[in-house]
Amino acid sequence: MIATSTAITVVTALLAICVLWLVYIIIRGHTESLVRTIIFIIVLGIILGYLKNTRLERLSFKAIKNDLFPPSLPQYSYVVQEQDTQYSHRIVYRFIIKTEEDTPNLPPPPELKLDMDPNGRTFTLRDIESLNLVLDQLNLPPVTHGVQELYAITGNQTDVGLYRWDDYQLGTLIVERTIYQNKNSLQSYHAIASITVDRRKY
Repeated sequence: MIATSTAITVVTALLAICVLWLVYIIIRGHTESLVRTIIFIIVLGIILGYLKNTRLERLSFKAIKNDLFPPSLPQYSYVVQEQDTQYSHRIVYRFIIKTEEDTPNLPPPPELKLDMDPNGRTFTLRDIESLNLVLDQLNLPPVTHGVQELYAITGNQTDVGLYRWDDYQLGTLIVERTIYQNKNSLQSYHAIASITVDRRKY
């Protein structure tokens, strides 16, 4: 992944070089490469326009594809709770997880793409797009990097299944995972149970 600001700098530099080259070939009369140079300038201009208008802070092929062609996602069912303490204000998005028998028309909870760690007990979130698609539906800023399961860092049992971003744009982001089992297809996957945005008060 590369930072969007870095990509803008690189594309701007390439565009400037192409413009200077265009001026040079016009002065020199090298018209055989004129059309090709103009096409390069147009393409770089389109790319630069996209980079300056995208919400993505970091770029990857998958992130760009999802940004240009958003996948069709179900409207997940969730409830929002606000929790106030002396030192923080928390907004918790709890996804409704029930069986197909209870609510057959309720969409399943969002999937969380995780990789099992070598110890076989914890999971690391590397594919941030599976989370960012859900954050976008909640009108929340995306995360810019993956994280380890909190338990792998702290060793505390209470941190099993939790993922935390202390550098999140709105404060601290905490994602809780669970296992969702589809009884019709007999398949199960890691799902998002809740997303918490903790806006610390100092």
